[in-house]
Amino acid sequence: MAAQQGKVLRVGVIQGGKIVEERVLPARQPVTIGTSPRNTIVVAHSELPPSFQVFSCQGERHTLHFREGMDGRIQGAQGTATDFAALVSQGHAKAQGGGYAVPLREDERGKIVLGEVTLLWQFVAPPPESPRPVLPKEAKGNHFKSMDRLFVSVLVGSFLLHSGVYVALANTDLPKEVTLEEIPERFAKVLIPEKQPAPKKVEEKKAEVVTEAKPEAKKDAAEKKPVEPPEQVAAKKAARAAAVAKAVQSKGILKVLGALGPSSGGGAVADVFGAGGGMGDVATALSGAGGVALATDPGAGGGRKGGGQGGKASIGDLATTGGGSVGYGTKADVRVSGSVQADEAEVDSAEIDQQKLASFVRARMGLIKACYENALKRNPGLKGKVAIRFTILETGGLSDITAAVNTLASPDVASCIVGTMRTWRTQFKPSGPVTVEYPFVFSPVN
Repeated sequence: MAAQQGKVLRVGVIQGGKIVEERVLPARQPVTIGTSPRNTIVVAHSELPPSFQVFSCQGERHTLHFREGMDGRIQGAQGTATDFAALVSQGHAKAQGGGYAVPLREDERGKIVLGEVTLLWQFVAPPPESPRPVLPKEAKGNHFKSMDRLFVSVLVGSFLLHSGVYVALANTDLPKEVTLEEIPERFAKVLIPEKQPAPKKVEEKKAEVVTEAKPEAKKDAAEKKPVEPPEQVAAKKAARAAAVAKAVQSKGILKVLGALGPSSGGGAVADVFGAGGGMGDVATALSGAGGVALATDPGAGGGRKGGGQGGKASIGDLATTGGGSVGYGTKADVRVSGSVQADEAEVDSAEIDQQKLASFVRARMGLIKACYENALKRNPGLKGKVAIRFTILETGGLSDITAAVNTLASPDVASCIVGTMRTWRTQFKPSGPVTVEYPFVFSPVN
């Protein structure tokens, strides 16, 4: 039953009544057939499975494999043929791996029918190995003869030149380092320039001269100014007082005060300021005021107003009712307090953890509460709901922040929350933008 050493397997493939392939396989090599390109025999356009093992090799022996129901036969040297069913019934085929295995001899041949494909096999002597082709010496040529002479000459010359330069530089001594004392004087002047003397401070001296000259200039100006006589000074004061009185009579309520009274030929200024004559200026006139009197203007349609007698009254004669004392309190800010509750957020992606997002918002709830309490100072009864819609980007930042719902009736609170959330950056890194709607409920505490 053992196959002699040196025999190889010859296989022919028949498909559609035609031989499509014939091969001599190397010794001791398993044979597979199927539609997969990794098989030993590939039959692409067929109903075969991707791979099926037909022959295996155990040592020096070949074994044929087939499955139950598969058609085929084995023919011996005497010409007797036995089909697969008879091999199974006689016990020559042994069950193995969901099929049957039959050991083969070198003088046996046979066929296997695999659907539309028929496989013929037999053992033959291996073909002699063809000698390896060797080129003759004339075809091989000479490496030196095939090279370009000009190129080789330039290459050799360049190598010699660079080698000579390298040897010359290697044998050249490096120049000795020169110290600062050994540098020639003409080079030292160029490298180290002489230090120039510092300029003198001329501006300070000029300032001192000007400062000392100022008192002398003032003294000369005072000596040159002429001294006016007392009569000229008194005349100037009288002219200035007359101009002031004329200006008073032409200005609104001052015109009323400057009107003439029926009791005297002077104006009401004389009634108000007293009977002193020859006032020098306004300050002097006001120093004589003793009370308040209502004057009339003859040119304005005459008569005293209100039927009064034109008497004088001082500030002390004016009395008020309910003369109680008024107390002043200290300034204090009204302290308000609000409550902020966050409802469950609406997230359109499973990549964002609801609990982690809620913890992130709770850690920053003080900023949102501050926006509400600032508005609560102006409106203590302010309460309602604000739902903020935003998008979490791949970087963790927030964008498209808007107030989707606002029943608080205060756009300032919603704007403050939106501005605060623009600076937030979450720890989430989603694969794409995620839209979130987060509701906040606001109510006053006191």
